[in-house]
Amino acid sequence: MRRPRHRPRPRSRRRRWTARRPRHPEEVALVAESHTGRYLRSVLAGLPQLNFSTEESSRVAELPPKSQFLNLNSEITVTGAREHNLKNLSVSIPRDQLVVITGLSGSGKSTLAFDILFAEGQRRFLDVMSPYARQFVEQLEKPDVDRITGLPPSVAIEQRVTRGGGKSTVATVTEVYHFLRLLFSKIGIQHCPDCGCAVQKQTSTAVTQQVTALAAKAPPASSPRSSKPARASTPIVAKWAKRQGFETLLVDGALVKVDDFKALERFREHTIEVLVGTARRAVPNSTKAGSSAPSIPELVKTALEHGRGTIRVLDAKDRATVLSTERACPECGQSFEELDPRLFSFNSPHGWCAECHGFGEVWKQYVNPRLESALEQELDVERQSEDLEEGETQPCPQCHGARLNPQARAVRLGGRPIADFVNLSVRDSLAIVEKLKFSGGDKRIARDIVPEIAQRLRFMGKVGLDYLALSRSARTLSGGESQRIRLAAQLGSNLRGVLYVLDEPTIGLHPRDNDALLDTLESLRERGNSLVVVEHDDETMRRADTILDLGPGAGVHGGELVAQGTLAQNSRLRRQRDRPLPPRAAAASHPRRPASAGEGRLVWPARRAREQSQEGERPLSRGPPQCHHRHQRQRQEHPHAGRAQARHGSRAEKGRRQTQLEKAHPTTEKFGTLHGSEFLEAIREVDQSPIGKTSRSTPATYLGVWDEIRALFAQLPLARMRGYTRSRFSFNTEGGRCETCSGQGVIRMEMAFLPTSYHPCPDCHGLRFNPATLEVLYDGKSIGDVLNLPLTEAAELFRALPKIHRPLALLCDTGLGYLRLGQPSPTLSGGEAQRLKLVYELALGTARESYERLRRQRQPKSTLYLLEEPTIGLHLADVAELLKVLHRLVDSGATIIVIEHHLALIADADYVVDIGPEAGDAGGQVVATGTPEESPPPRESRTAPFLRQVLGKPATRVPATRKPRKAPRQASLKR
Repeated sequence: MRRPRHRPRPRSRRRRWTARRPRHPEEVALVAESHTGRYLRSVLAGLPQLNFSTEESSRVAELPPKSQFLNLNSEITVTGAREHNLKNLSVSIPRDQLVVITGLSGSGKSTLAFDILFAEGQRRFLDVMSPYARQFVEQLEKPDVDRITGLPPSVAIEQRVTRGGGKSTVATVTEVYHFLRLLFSKIGIQHCPDCGCAVQKQTSTAVTQQVTALAAKAPPASSPRSSKPARASTPIVAKWAKRQGFETLLVDGALVKVDDFKALERFREHTIEVLVGTARRAVPNSTKAGSSAPSIPELVKTALEHGRGTIRVLDAKDRATVLSTERACPECGQSFEELDPRLFSFNSPHGWCAECHGFGEVWKQYVNPRLESALEQELDVERQSEDLEEGETQPCPQCHGARLNPQARAVRLGGRPIADFVNLSVRDSLAIVEKLKFSGGDKRIARDIVPEIAQRLRFMGKVGLDYLALSRSARTLSGGESQRIRLAAQLGSNLRGVLYVLDEPTIGLHPRDNDALLDTLESLRERGNSLVVVEHDDETMRRADTILDLGPGAGVHGGELVAQGTLAQNSRLRRQRDRPLPPRAAAASHPRRPASAGEGRLVWPARRAREQSQEGERPLSRGPPQCHHRHQRQRQEHPHAGRAQARHGSRAEKGRRQTQLEKAHPTTEKFGTLHGSEFLEAIREVDQSPIGKTSRSTPATYLGVWDEIRALFAQLPLARMRGYTRSRFSFNTEGGRCETCSGQGVIRMEMAFLPTSYHPCPDCHGLRFNPATLEVLYDGKSIGDVLNLPLTEAAELFRALPKIHRPLALLCDTGLGYLRLGQPSPTLSGGEAQRLKLVYELALGTARESYERLRRQRQPKSTLYLLEEPTIGLHLADVAELLKVLHRLVDSGATIIVIEHHLALIADADYVVDIGPEAGDAGGQVVATGTPEESPPPRESRTAPFLRQVLGKPATRVPATRKPRKAPRQASLKR
């Protein structure tokens, strides 16, 4: 059969099309089939652009009109918000403005700001990322809201719950230390740690002579081995070594054949080097006839060539000797490797001190034998450091707190090592950085690094943190300090079009320094950013562009928009701010308590940190009860001017050792002695540490009343007949809880690439227990019903049981009666959590006093309560309720010392101790003591002008100054 012949495609058509293909715009315009030509004809003719076709017009009409785009760019619109306690809230928030959200604690401020605005802005930003990238970040839950429009990318600057690891410092958090490491590694001058001489270059001949000398000292059976350091990833180094003819690698100190090399552990830093050869003792300078072994000069030349001028020589005991043609000491001949940023990192084995591993202090460490990985052991030591208390650690005997190895400590820049630089305050560090001068190549390198350091230091000064030392541990920072440090970092980012959400940035800040912080916030606004601030401060509201007042009450009674506008437009807020609290002297129920001469007094000569050997004195509640709100001086919120040293160190530590531990403790160099502790029975401290943030933590479990409620249900007749114990009524153990939801009341559903969702349990319907357990009733209510009761109803239900009723009644007195017993702790606001902690300590103190009076038939001594800024997150109405509780405790014989900046609370105190006069090194002295009315002159106290205004007295403000000055003598307020 004859196969048909293939007919080739004619090429004439292609040639004709190629010949007629248009090349110029005019030719394209003449082609009728071209869509581009249709528009080109109108453009070339100077006519307006053609209209769309009917089909195209219908598609474009689906887009919103231009006016709606303008509306989206001018405001953020939230419609139908029902997250937590918000009641179908709809609000429009102007963009590019400073917006303050205020209201009672628990009214829904943080829910609107963080759980809706920030969370939705972050979620939308993460949605544009690939599914692969989203699996490495936390998936944020979509808030319960109908619609949010006009929302830009968001950044949250909230009060950080965690205080950082044991190695985190102010310098590392602000990234100042990262740039310092880079600057010292590029421009720093290496000095010899032994003789202190600056290192210099040496020839390859000198290096060969040193290797020859080492080979001569080695025994005949073993000779020095020369290796080169590798600076690439481990697989690349292994492949390169095999191509170059090298057979052996030195991986983490162990010799490994190139062919036997295996992948190393991820997320751990490794050291890999290439073994160049072995220097034989028998042939130190040449190779024998017929031998292929290279000579020492050849080995040194090869190692220096591949090692960029630096080699390591290992002796028979695997002790390494670094030799370099670039960096060698002219006195002792010791060589050093090229400077690297890792050398100045106390988080890396390349740089940390071998004794303390970068912590700067040593303690008795527990070695867990079950941990095999070096990374797991490092993390375990990190966790141990976070649980250490004062007195359990000692300064490192090798680095003396510098955290770095001797080689890193010997590198100097401008005559200073990096450890001396970070020990300075922000103010002093900025002065040194601005004076640094460079020339030649160093000037080109420092041109980009030094401005980054100076900029971050200036921003820290703008937010009132120029007193902090760069080496200050991040764990010792208060919530307000941590928030302002992150705010300073945002100032250096130069972002525009971003929504910043802040949580009470004025916490812990003296009123005199509020202006500097507000100027910083306004500078962010002027750059084209939007700011939403949850705040109760008066001055912040006055300078806000818009105020959103949520309420009218808290919890289930809040979640509504009460008013919106400026402070001048909001008459409700204006009435509250004009006279926030009644003057203490006019309060008939709690007149000012005088300090009698015969009462007990606490006297402590404090010599710790910046307290400068000051002797403090406070009256105790013996005879007429006293209420002492100890006030700390300006812009200092943790150990700024020495106030926290006095509280945590002198008072709390000594009081516990002398009264609770009931044994004498020798006087230390830090504190001296504490007189008057014999009048104290116990000490209760309430600081800013967070409460539990798990869904199983509730107000009932935190206060300890849940154990009493479980014991009560276990004693009921039906429970005893069935043999139920108190464990049957626990939602954390099997037996009585609902196993479908494991006692959570909700079911958690994990979804890939999507946020975790929660749904009510279909079996228990949120009651957490199985049907058999719910059949046991107390006064007609099951254990699940009790968890859902508000605190006011629960306090009335258990009125006959003092152990349960007393803590619940205290919570109701502080304005938290709307909370439910089983409400998860993560849903509590900052002010609610702070009052919950306070009530816990107050309940313990009152329970102990009742036990002493009723069971032991004796009058207990005074209980000392140490409170650290209890007004955090509280509205003025909440502060008034808090003061009622504190006065009631004082009337019962307690002594209360409060570290506080809230002027209304200071004006309500019986006794004020003013510490200052400035912050940091210029503080730490007792400026004045006495009642609020007996204020010292403004020249001696920075608090007096603001306190006089609250008390209704004329005041003359003293302008803020950053220059340290001599502390004035202690002013006597009773002149």
